[in-house]
Order: sequence, then C-alpha cells, then structure tokens
Amino acid sequence: MTTAIYIVLGIFGFIIIISMFRTKKFLLSLFMTALQGIASLIAANFIGGFFGVHLSVNAFSLSVCGLGGLPGTVMLLIVDTLFKI
Repeated sequence: MTTAIYIVLGIFGFIIIISMFRTKKFLLSLFMTALQGIASLIAANFIGGFFGVHLSVNAFSLSVCGLGGLPGTVMLLIVDTLFKI
C-alpha cells in the first residue's frame, strides 16, 4: 500500500515540475509554490489543532508541500485522515 502512495506522489511531483518548466519562469514558479506550500502546512497545523488534525513536519511533508503547494498540503491532509499514518 505504501508503495502505491509513493508512486502516486512521484507522478504528482513529476507533473508539477513539468508544468513549471513550461511557464518559462521555473525558479520563480518553484519559489512561489514552495512558499505557498509551506505557508499552507503551517496554517493547516495551526487550524487543525482546533479540530484534532496534525501533520508532522519532516523532510517528506516539507518536500510534498514545497513541490505541490496547496494541493500537496490538501493531499497530505486527505492521506492523514484516511490512513492515519
């Protein structure tokens, strides 16, 4: 089951990186996506504290939020809620 999750995350990250290259502003796009992702991770932990939802801040979650932005954070919340990793 965890292998399937890693495969889906890898495909998700690959699609995001390809779309960043197509915008011709790769570094700016990568920086803004990472900034939005990390801000949404902090906001999700702060607001989720009121509802009992907590995302651990480690290298994996920072990578997913940094590459995926807000959709990456939402995906982590869904995976955490469904599978209680």
